[in-house]
Amino acid sequence: MEDKIMEFDKSLIVFESNPDFADNPRGFYEYIIKNTGYKTFWVIEDDEILNALKKRGVNCAKKNSDEAQRVIEKGKYLISSSFYFAYHKKRGQIHISAWHGFPLKVIGFFDSASANPKEFEDLKVITTQSDIVTATSRFSHLTLSGMFAMDPRKVYETGYPRNDIMFYANAKEELSKLIDIDLKQSKLFFYLPTMRKGLKAEGKQFDENIFNFVDYDCDGLDEFLEAHNTYIVAKLHFADMQLINLEKRKIPKRIIFLDSELMGKHLLTIYHIMDAFDGLITDYSSVYADFMLLNKPIIFSCSDLEKYQKDRGFVVDDPRLLMPGPVVKTQNELTSVIGDLLNGKDEYKNHRQYLMPFFHKNLDGYSSKRLLHVIENNLGVNNDINKNYSYLYDDCKSPLSQYLISHYTYELYYDDGNGFSENKKVTGKYEIQKFKKSHIYLEIKLPRVDIKQLRFDPSINGGIVIKNFKAIIEDKELKIESIINGIINNGDILFNEHDPQILFNNLDFMQPYYMVEISFTVCTTFSEEGENIILKTCKRSADSKKRFKRLFKRQK
Repeated sequence: MEDKIMEFDKSLIVFESNPDFADNPRGFYEYIIKNTGYKTFWVIEDDEILNALKKRGVNCAKKNSDEAQRVIEKGKYLISSSFYFAYHKKRGQIHISAWHGFPLKVIGFFDSASANPKEFEDLKVITTQSDIVTATSRFSHLTLSGMFAMDPRKVYETGYPRNDIMFYANAKEELSKLIDIDLKQSKLFFYLPTMRKGLKAEGKQFDENIFNFVDYDCDGLDEFLEAHNTYIVAKLHFADMQLINLEKRKIPKRIIFLDSELMGKHLLTIYHIMDAFDGLITDYSSVYADFMLLNKPIIFSCSDLEKYQKDRGFVVDDPRLLMPGPVVKTQNELTSVIGDLLNGKDEYKNHRQYLMPFFHKNLDGYSSKRLLHVIENNLGVNNDINKNYSYLYDDCKSPLSQYLISHYTYELYYDDGNGFSENKKVTGKYEIQKFKKSHIYLEIKLPRVDIKQLRFDPSINGGIVIKNFKAIIEDKELKIESIINGIINNGDILFNEHDPQILFNNLDFMQPYYMVEISFTVCTTFSEEGENIILKTCKRSADSKKRFKRLFKRQK
């Protein structure tokens, strides 16, 4: 069948983010609707946000709905904060992975980044499906492409579109929709810790208090904040809010938790309110890199720095090299630093400027504009060697062809006098190299029941050629009675149809058998030897020759 690239709507951009209507896709969306004529569409998970968007006239649909799927299949451009669209993208579509943060923690293919190594297989697929990945600087460009094993040519230092919002949003006005305090007279610190209840076990110790301070004193912290007319506004990672029970904790009155549902109702993100704060408190969250653009103080609350480094790991051996602010590990240290800042003592002001080039190539609010320029100037350009790897494997002379392995499932059916059935079989697996013949030897244990007849199915879907087939049971070689869904010629057996079967005829009486030994040489019908056997076998008749030539042409 001819491989055709589908036609897509070049005027349509489809958006998705986690959480909904947020992050870099949100920042890019705001720029698109204000400055271009592109059509836009959002794929949304949360029903309340979906309804709020529809009331505002935003084109959107429920994630995984038929409507969403139709639009995804039609749009030329798919932009996500991670890799959601990687599972939907077709050839000819442009998938923009706008990502969701500067990498301080190790991610991607680092063993410590995931508790499940099998996720690395999915990771290779989804990163290859991305065509454009955003970064904020040369440093983040190199670390992202390295940790995800991506071609660095498809990573672009556009900056993050979400940061554009900080440059134009009326932050205090937006924050007043979420909390009811005196924003004009009060000093405000934004507490934004990293995800603690994620893939690994890190963060369980935070169940007692959100700072994990051994000297945590709720009343003492409240007294300090009140004396300095200061509030700490906390927004935990959205993944943690579902697992942490704040009602069981003793929380100071002057620590206010932002309501995610209320933010969703007003369609606000943290970037709409970021500039309302006098400083940031965080641990290892990448949000501090974004906050640096505001040139305001940053405090790193890292009571578990050594443990976190050992358990999860960072992109540098000592993360403090990339932390433009004091590192505190106790409540006493935190209040001392806040007190100094409120008194105008900002010791890290120059250090923030020194580190700025590591985090940001551009210090403006035009990341979305740069990203659109990249998108529009890279149509049809493939800056990804991963998408072209196939020829290195498909060339039988390439050393990489040895890794092109097909996995096959065999089935050995036994008849106990009542015929063959699905509940009377033994299954197993074997491997075949695509361009080479493989020698297979199987020892298949049988149940201790009386057996009248045996049937061996070498694969489920066919597509193989078998030579030198031999089956032995208790030193007795079994004879082939018939071949089903295949052709045998001079000992060569061609299976190019679904459900191939080999039946044996000389189990003369019913009795229990312990084991069957089966050996054969096998190759795929894609291999050179497989092609030769197909052509030899098909000479038996004009009809079969035409038939198998069609099959062979189709599989090629």
